[in-house]
Amino acid sequence: MSSKRQRRAIEKSSSTQKEIEKNLFSLRAQLTRTEKALTKAKNRTDRWRKEAKAQKRSASRARARVEKLHRKLDGASAALEPITAAAAPMAMMASGQRMAEPTTLDGVTMPDDTWSVVKLRAEARARGLTGMSNKLKAQLLAALS
Repeated sequence: MSSKRQRRAIEKSSSTQKEIEKNLFSLRAQLTRTEKALTKAKNRTDRWRKEAKAQKRSASRARARVEKLHRKLDGASAALEPITAAAAPMAMMASGQRMAEPTTLDGVTMPDDTWSVVKLRAEARARGLTGMSNKLKAQLLAALS
């Protein structure tokens, strides 16, 4: 009888051993798949970090360009502001600068042949004239006079 019991115990233990080995094999396979997925995720994370860093650099450069263009625009806008007849000569004389453009008594600037086409078009815009973007210099002078 003891041999039957021993055989049953051995069979039972061997089937249990096989189950344990089967589970171990399954767990190892899951672990391998999980490690591969983790490696892929880390690689993606690294790539996204690099892309984010590049995007931040690009955005920083773009902000710097925008600031530079704003300063340039502010300077150009200040240069294009119409000069009034009463305040302009006094301000020019006080700052030591010469008068760049003649003005009439009512404060409207009077363009002449020394003005560039760009400046003439800007003056036309300031006066609210439309359709001046394709005019020649002589036509702009005539329209502004």
